[in-house]
Amino acid sequence: MTNRPLHVFLCHSSNDKPAVRELYQKLRAEPWIQPWLDEEELYPGQDWNMEIEKAIEATDAIIVCLSKNSITKEGYVQKEIKTALDFSDYKPDGTVFIIPVRLEDCKPPSRLSKWQYADYFEENREQAFQRLFTSLKHRADTMGLKTVSPASTGQDSNSIASSNLRPSQTYETELKQLNLPKKLQEVKKFNAPKNRPDHHTALASEQISVAASNGVKFVVGKLQWGKDNFGYSLHAEPTSSTLSGMQTTDFLSYLGFKKEACQFVAPKVCYTTWIDSNFDLREFSENFGEAFVNFKEAYKLLRNCGHELDQPEGWEYFNPSVARRDSNSRFFSRLIKGLSGGDGHNANRVENMKQSEDDDFIYRLSWIEKADTEGWVFHYRLKKPNDQELLSVIKLLELEAFDECPLFEFEQCFWLFIEYQTKGNDVFEGNAEFAHRYYDSHAKNFSLAAKKLIQANNLMSKFGFSFLKI
Repeated sequence: MTNRPLHVFLCHSSNDKPAVRELYQKLRAEPWIQPWLDEEELYPGQDWNMEIEKAIEATDAIIVCLSKNSITKEGYVQKEIKTALDFSDYKPDGTVFIIPVRLEDCKPPSRLSKWQYADYFEENREQAFQRLFTSLKHRADTMGLKTVSPASTGQDSNSIASSNLRPSQTYETELKQLNLPKKLQEVKKFNAPKNRPDHHTALASEQISVAASNGVKFVVGKLQWGKDNFGYSLHAEPTSSTLSGMQTTDFLSYLGFKKEACQFVAPKVCYTTWIDSNFDLREFSENFGEAFVNFKEAYKLLRNCGHELDQPEGWEYFNPSVARRDSNSRFFSRLIKGLSGGDGHNANRVENMKQSEDDDFIYRLSWIEKADTEGWVFHYRLKKPNDQELLSVIKLLELEAFDECPLFEFEQCFWLFIEYQTKGNDVFEGNAEFAHRYYDSHAKNFSLAAKKLIQANNLMSKFGFSFLKI
């Protein structure tokens, strides 16, 4: 069995977004399914035509959402269907690859009529989803992919690559159930060998112990440079990747591991660092799996809010021909924050548009206009301004500080500027929908993402690893 999710592409018309978003969330709630939806996966500035074709080429199954509008509308949805049909020609007969799903009573196009469809009508969506679920499970089974959750098998949760919510859950109920500790724990310090930058070269070396967790194999090596001169290094070999999102290679980089040529793992390349002689590999491995799940979920929640954590390693370890994603990361903060937005407050025209809050933050959305640009500003005010744990998350996200924000009675805020942009195609005419959708997601997602980052950091800090700095 392969420990990676089933990749599912959602082909649809833009007019059917509400129903398709609901279907996407239900699929995303299954730990073994990784759905692809354009508004979730495409970033402003990307070549959406190329990215969609790449996603279709790499997917395991394609759900073609049909409505009266989609089967008659000219445009990109027809191109998506054609591309999907072209790739289906390369699949063996009987492969569950294209799955037509009717969103309302309509006649499927003749080119899709050979496949049995499911009726995802508003009045019977739960029943239709179960039928769709069965088809996707069959596809996963034929590919040798795991389709069971930890609760049904007794497996350790660290062996599951995702911790998505079940359909009946919300982020609020999950937060209560997790009871996440918010206080950052002190990071354990290592007695690393001095003047030894190479974690592999020594007069003698041996493998001490091995463990695996969440798609990473760990090896502890003992190095000896003299009769009483020893050192211990931890070597991580990533063994699986996902089609999109944060990778274990990225998380290892956040924790301070460095990629080097390695004698302890089969690929001869690993991520490595120094550790102590009393390092508990078994406990570390278990904690690593849980920490990565929290970190990856925080990454997804932050994306809902318009924040993109860097992926310093990406897929390069698994495929050297694939460029790192660093150039596309933080597409808001790197592209426009601190450049055309100025200080995010002083402008020719300033308008307060929206306000919201959660247990930890008060949020404001404003619109500013300057001589050379215009756009939205996300403002963040900590309810406890000296909360060092949440300040460490703000530091990680590289939010700018403004000491006397007029939206918070001239108290300090942190801010992010999103420049207004227009697009030259009928898919993204402008980024107003993105900006408002990202802001509206904050009250539900941002604080939870912060707590998950703190939880991931705490799980690793007692072993000497940390990515949050106070």
